[in-house]
Amino acid sequence: MAVSSVAEWTRACSGAFVPLRVSATAAAFHASLAQVRLGPAVTVTRVMSEASTVYRDQDLIRRQPRDDVLLSLHRRGRGWIRQHGRTAELGSGSAVMYDAASPYALSFPASMSEVVLQLPRRTLTSAGHTFAGLTAVDIPDSAQLRALTLLASSIQRPAAEEAEAIGDALIGLLRAVVQGRDAGAPATDPHLLVEGIRLWIDEQCVDPDLTPERIAAHFHLSLRTLQKLFAADGESPAAFIRSCRLRRSRSLLGGGMSVAEAARRTGFLDVDGFTRAFKREFAQTPSSVRSAGH
Repeated sequence: MAVSSVAEWTRACSGAFVPLRVSATAAAFHASLAQVRLGPAVTVTRVMSEASTVYRDQDLIRRQPRDDVLLSLHRRGRGWIRQHGRTAELGSGSAVMYDAASPYALSFPASMSEVVLQLPRRTLTSAGHTFAGLTAVDIPDSAQLRALTLLASSIQRPAAEEAEAIGDALIGLLRAVVQGRDAGAPATDPHLLVEGIRLWIDEQCVDPDLTPERIAAHFHLSLRTLQKLFAADGESPAAFIRSCRLRRSRSLLGGGMSVAEAARRTGFLDVDGFTRAFKREFAQTPSSVRSAGH
C-alpha cells in the first residue's frame, strides 16, 4: 500500500498496527507498507516513509486500548523511539521493542525503512516478564536476534500451511531474545536457532545458489557449527535444502507443470539429477506425479 499524504499514512498505520497519530512537516509526503499475516496472532510489516513522527498518546490508548508488543527491526535511515521515559536511537541493524498499552513516539528526521514484528502480549507472557524495562532500549546482538531478523526480513507470501509455522518460530525466537535480555546475556537455545534457520531455508530454497556455506555466512555461524546444529536432529543442511526443493517441485508438478520447468523453478540445474533425487525422496517419478495431477 502506497500513500501520498499524512492523512492517508495515518489511516494506513492505524489499520496495520494500532490506532496512531502521524505528523510531518514536508509539503509532499510519500510512504508505503506491505504486511504479511502469519496465523491469527503475528504480523510482519515492511515500512518505508519520508520524514515523520508517529505516536500513540494516552487519549488513543484510553479510547482504543490494545495489548500488543511491537519490535522494530530498522534497516535504513535514522530515528528515535521514546517510551517509559527512555529514548533509544534507531539505525541500520538496530532492534527496539515497544508496547502498545503505553504511550510512545517514533521520530524519523529523513526517509527510512524498517520491518515491524507485531504480536499479542499473551504470546510472550510465558517468558515471565512485564516488558516495562525492555521497551525503548537497544536490544543487544545475539544468534537468536540475527535469526529472527533474517527470517522476518525474508518473508514474502508464504503458503497458508507455512504461515502459522513461521509465526510460531518468530514467537519462539523473540521469547529467546527477551529472556536473554532479562538475564543480561544473549539466549543460546540451539533448538530455537535451528528452527529459525530451517524456516529461512524454506523461504530461500528455490535459489540455485543456496548452499550450506551461504546459510552459515548469513547467520554469522561457522559451517561446522551449522552442521552440528542440524546433526542434532539427524540431518544435514544440504539434505534439508534438497528436501525443501523437492517438496516445492512436487506441488508444481501436481499442478501440471512440466518436469524440466518444475526442476528449474525449484533450484535444480540438472533435470536428470532432479529426477533421481525426486524418486529417492518420494518413491515416484516426477512424470508420474504430474500425470496423476491431471
